[in-house]
Amino acid sequence: MLVSVGGCSEGTSGAPSPTAASSSALTFSSAEAGMRGLAARMGCTPQTRGRPSDYRQAICTTASGRYVINTFDDEKGQREWLRHSAMYGGTYLVGPRWVLVSTPRSLESARGRLGGRVQSARSVQ
Repeated sequence: MLVSVGGCSEGTSGAPSPTAASSSALTFSSAEAGMRGLAARMGCTPQTRGRPSDYRQAICTTASGRYVINTFDDEKGQREWLRHSAMYGGTYLVGPRWVLVSTPRSLESARGRLGGRVQSARSVQ
């Protein structure tokens, strides 16, 4: 199940380089997690959508699955998006100021490349 709330366009670019995260896995920091950086690390070309004022969204398809990539201007916007999206159910891969939405199996595959933590909509507070 893919959850898509609103639309966005491509965010900041930059070469992806992982940094240490609090989850002990490698993850992209918010500065490195622009839409292009996340998509490059996933091995896909993002198909961007319209742009709300506080986040960007794109669809990304790889051999591992289809993902909705969301990048946020700040942590508050990310928390609000997660709270709002929880009513639709689903599973998310959450990193600093970015969220991927896909199937649990696809998110585990992406987690190996991006880090972050997998969480279900039920666990969003």
